[in-house]
Amino acid sequence: MTEWGWKPPSNRSVGSNLGITPQAPESHPDNGSRQIPAVFAGLDKAEALAYVSRLFDAAEAGAVLWGDKLLLKRFLGQCSRTGSQETKDGYRRELRHFTGWRDKHHPHLHLRELDPALVQDWVSQLRELVEGGELMPRSFNRRISAVSALYRWAAEPTRSAVSGVPRNPIPQRTGMSAPKLAKPLSESDLTSVLGVISAKKLKGSAIAARDYVMVRGSYLLGCRVSELCRLCWQDIERLEEGGNIRLLGKGNKPRTIRVSSATLDLFESLGRGEPEGWLFPSDRRDGPLTRQAVAARMAMWGREANVRLHPHRCRHTHATHAIRRGVDVFTLQATLGHSSSGTTGHYVAAEPGDSSSLRLG
Repeated sequence: MTEWGWKPPSNRSVGSNLGITPQAPESHPDNGSRQIPAVFAGLDKAEALAYVSRLFDAAEAGAVLWGDKLLLKRFLGQCSRTGSQETKDGYRRELRHFTGWRDKHHPHLHLRELDPALVQDWVSQLRELVEGGELMPRSFNRRISAVSALYRWAAEPTRSAVSGVPRNPIPQRTGMSAPKLAKPLSESDLTSVLGVISAKKLKGSAIAARDYVMVRGSYLLGCRVSELCRLCWQDIERLEEGGNIRLLGKGNKPRTIRVSSATLDLFESLGRGEPEGWLFPSDRRDGPLTRQAVAARMAMWGREANVRLHPHRCRHTHATHAIRRGVDVFTLQATLGHSSSGTTGHYVAAEPGDSSSLRLG
């Protein structure tokens, strides 16, 4: 028997991998103190014993602890309820930062062996980056949230015996205050960017002509960059008055946006291709331009116009300009593809010179 009152099965590697191998009685000091393994930090006795019981039952049944690669692969395969590739990619990016920190500071430890004290060091380092202006509070929260989600998922009783994760080591109440503030382009800044692109377009640049449609089209639709990239010609339908553009949003949720004839003319200026053809095909591979490529092109044009430009800013700009022109929030919500009007509100910049009170008298 060990200090915890259980007898390990023949598969001792499970216990040793988690730092819970038994110790001989004489190894303890005479004062009767016990060194609790770091893997149990933050657990009460009942939780620890329940975890150990699950762990060793699984080991006796022949289960093998997951390595880090398998742990991350399984989590990323289930992190999105709707199977959204954007969600998976987002988690993957944040977890890559965390594993990079672990590889640098604790390369000898598996992810399951990182206890709350070690993880607190990581959190503290992130806070220092925020205080130094190298990381935004929202990025800090996103990174913390992704790692916490991994550990919560891995520590669920149904899988902790094979993940080897007994609890979530992220400290409670770790998030930072980071209000979502819309940062739309002003009308003049938007005109300036489009003017710079138009000037190159008039000189015969086919790439500038494409990028003009990309930037202005992104603004007019208010779509996500992933939705813009996936547009095919069959998604654009001309009607007697205006037309419809079908988008595939987050979680593969489709929606249709009614647009004007002028907006249809803008997209069709690219020259209609086959129904399955991409509006913005990549020159380097068989497929559409990537989100990164679109962002890079917009950033380049923004620099030329002395404006910070990226795809999501076009979306914020659409939302704010639409509200200022009298569009109600529920119509805007449907256009942007938000499931909650609260989310829509984050995309709209406040207008300090206006209020509902002024409209009522």
